[in-house]
Amino acid sequence: MNVTRQVLGVTWRGALAAIVAGLLLTSCSAPSATPPPEGAAPSPAAAPATTLNTSYNELMVAWIDNASHVLWDAEKPGFAPKDDADWIEVEDHAIQVAAAGTVIQLPGAGPRDAMWAGQDGWKTNARLMSEAGKTAADAAKNRNLPALIEANGRLVQTCEGCHNQFKPELPSERIAHQRPHSDSHKSN
Repeated sequence: MNVTRQVLGVTWRGALAAIVAGLLLTSCSAPSATPPPEGAAPSPAAAPATTLNTSYNELMVAWIDNASHVLWDAEKPGFAPKDDADWIEVEDHAIQVAAAGTVIQLPGAGPRDAMWAGQDGWKTNARLMSEAGKTAADAAKNRNLPALIEANGRLVQTCEGCHNQFKPELPSERIAHQRPHSDSHKSN
């Protein structure tokens, strides 16, 4: 019986060691994940979380508001685009507004930015801002002032709607700008 127990014990220990060794070898020699084909986009699950290094307020004042004013200024008497350079400037700023709608869907560095980024109303307003910017860019490409004015109206509605929902204490166009708006970008 002692001999049987020793044989069984050795056999059991040996079998366990063989299983562990097999698992280790299998896990160590398992084929590595094949890299995606060249030019393929990485999977969304593998992408690191992206956040802005500025607050939404900083982005609004320094970028979005300034780009929007170039669009709105085109409606002022004497400031309508007069030549290709003027239209290209309007188009460039409209593209900035369109892109900004996507950017502000990333969590920002402000105290409420991450919370806002996750809310449906924020995402809807950001999408509407992008759409208004894209429509304004198309109007500028086509040198169509009435279409630009219509896109500008949608942009104003979107900005006001977003401010009313997310920053009623700081409505649009009543904020302290870091630099004054200037009409110096246009010539009469």
